[in-house]
Amino acid sequence: MKDLEITIIRKPIKNMYLRVRRSGDIEISASPHITQEMIESFVLAKWSWIMAKRQAVLSAPSQTLETDEILYFGSPLKVKRLSHSRVAIKVEEDQLLLSVPRAYSDEKAIVAAKNWMFKQLQQKITDYITYYWPYFEKQGILPVEIKYRQMTSTWGVCRPTRGTITFNKNLIHQPDAFIEYVVVHELSHLLQPNHSHRFYELVEFLLPQWKEFESKKV
Repeated sequence: MKDLEITIIRKPIKNMYLRVRRSGDIEISASPHITQEMIESFVLAKWSWIMAKRQAVLSAPSQTLETDEILYFGSPLKVKRLSHSRVAIKVEEDQLLLSVPRAYSDEKAIVAAKNWMFKQLQQKITDYITYYWPYFEKQGILPVEIKYRQMTSTWGVCRPTRGTITFNKNLIHQPDAFIEYVVVHELSHLLQPNHSHRFYELVEFLLPQWKEFESKKV
């Protein structure tokens, strides 16, 4: 172990994940609550596998991109690059299979993956809005413009007077339940612009399990 570079990355995840990079270095993803001793025991238990995997990685071109796991709707996915004449992306078990032309750089391939993920987020949010919208339509609320942008301090912003709702692009990393809660939360602001008692009554009416869903945030 002394001759290997082992990088420990702390993430809010339940399990530990081990990865052998193209350089042969080892990367461990673990919760902040996991102790150094637990990580060392984990590595020792996997030592034979690590050595075999490292040898394979160093002796052959790797299909795994030089990137951390992507957190996709709350689940960590390993990105596996495959060569294909056109871009095709899908999720299979714990992997995001990224088929791109061989000429694509890793950076361009990751951009393609992120664009695909963003489209999945847009579709999911559209589906939730479509499900809840009949209630707001009955209240006389006119259709609103849905926007997306990268935000650091909030998951969504509703501006009833402007007729817009803006969602944080980082929701792509959150579980479905939390995304649904955020959608209901922002839609409710169309009728109750502040966080009053009546606002939370409306949220609970639309989504009785909202507290449970809110707690799913990772």
